[in-house]
Amino acid sequence: MSAGSDGIGAELQAVFARLADVLIPAGAGMPSGGEVALERGALDAVLELRPDVVAGLAGLLRAAADADPAAEVERLRAEDEAGFQLLTTVVAGGYFLDQGVRAALGYRGQEAVPIVPVDPPDYERDGLLASVIERGPIYRPTPPA
Repeated sequence: MSAGSDGIGAELQAVFARLADVLIPAGAGMPSGGEVALERGALDAVLELRPDVVAGLAGLLRAAADADPAAEVERLRAEDEAGFQLLTTVVAGGYFLDQGVRAALGYRGQEAVPIVPVDPPDYERDGLLASVIERGPIYRPTPPA
């Protein structure tokens, strides 16, 4: 157990995996949310980045320990917006942090794309601004202070 999962022991991690599998089931060659969370370390990665959610997540998982995972996810969705948001954020956040998932989706992550000036600018090419440009400036001057 890493520093990120302090407070989320093995029993609660198993509860998390069951809930994560409901939210992101395996299919079409993609792993389940629970597999990515535990076997690939995504839960630890998220909790290291967001230690502020550990206590809330641990409480949510303790309350869900004996519940049917699908029913518990539905209950959270219907009755506990904050709990549902916490769970889905941690599950999805961890899932999309995983390099294997990102590679399978063809997502390389955020990339800086330089803006290359072109003439005319791209926003003028389709003609949508032509009437505004032809009209010229129209405005009321600001009164003097």
